[in-house]
Amino acid sequence: MSQMKSLGRGHVWWPGIDKEIEEKAKKCSTCQVHQRTPQRVSLHPWEWPHRPWSRIHIDYAGPFMGKMFLLIIDAHSKWLDIHITNSCNTQSTVEKLRMTFANHGLPEMAVSDNGPAFVSKEFEEFMKNNGIRHVKSAPYHPSTNGLVERAVQTFKKAMKTQSGTLQTRLSRFLFKYRTTPHTTTGISPAELRWGTKLRSHLTLLQSDVGKTVRYAQHKQKRHCDEHVRQRSVSIGDDVFVRNYSNPKFPWTAGKVVESTGPISAKVALDDGKMVRRHQDQISSSSTKDSSIIAPEEIQESNTSTEETQAPETQAPETQAPETQAPETQTRRYPTRERRRPKKLDDYEL
Repeated sequence: MSQMKSLGRGHVWWPGIDKEIEEKAKKCSTCQVHQRTPQRVSLHPWEWPHRPWSRIHIDYAGPFMGKMFLLIIDAHSKWLDIHITNSCNTQSTVEKLRMTFANHGLPEMAVSDNGPAFVSKEFEEFMKNNGIRHVKSAPYHPSTNGLVERAVQTFKKAMKTQSGTLQTRLSRFLFKYRTTPHTTTGISPAELRWGTKLRSHLTLLQSDVGKTVRYAQHKQKRHCDEHVRQRSVSIGDDVFVRNYSNPKFPWTAGKVVESTGPISAKVALDDGKMVRRHQDQISSSSTKDSSIIAPEEIQESNTSTEETQAPETQAPETQAPETQAPETQTRRYPTRERRRPKKLDDYEL
């Protein structure tokens, strides 16, 4: 355009000559056919889906290393699946997609280019029958399907640096790709797709959570066991168990009939009831005070005493009441064992 203007102004000139030359060039059909590629429009990225496996991008890579490779990538998590095929026809494509959908489910949308395998009638019927919206990119415009096109470049470059058989190279690449944080999301594809990190060699460098928990539990048990007395009960032992139905008599007699756990047992009470108690709620009868009597025994003894007691002659009203000695209450719990603190063993008092 600038050359046309310079040539015209070198021979003639009139007001508005540059504008008229531009308009003449725009109307020239030959110039229109051979013009340069126009400037690119502003980038319009794909919207990031909020759920995994809702939109996938598919494409073929190859022929590469004597095979064709079908790449399937999730737009949300960037999870990548790759299948080795001998050809890129529709039948092979549908077969590999069925294998992938069996593991991940059906997506809502599938984006592909205009390859022969993706524009056939059989492929369109497969998409329609599975309720998948098929979107094709503009012909000869690979950046529309740029997510999978960039994955093809990464895949080819990594496969050349791997060693071993073709399947070994592919497995190593997929493992590294899925466990490495993606540059776009900052999170590994495996963590975004499945909600957890895959175990790798680098996981061995991290601390074992189970080991930390077991150490904390051991430390807690050791601290707690410093202030307790070890005891155990066996089947057939006569014991006293906590009685929560009658607050006046907190302990009742029974016999251990079954072990329900390391520190719990089932006890048959004297009245025929079966209760399950923790060892903290069970006391051996030999360690209990003999003055603890079941409520039924106390009631029976009071009744027999009233029946055998003879009536006495009542004293005159003017007689002074006899002074009764205060009743002493019997202890209903074991005597506390008092021990000298261990920290005083090194001192003389």
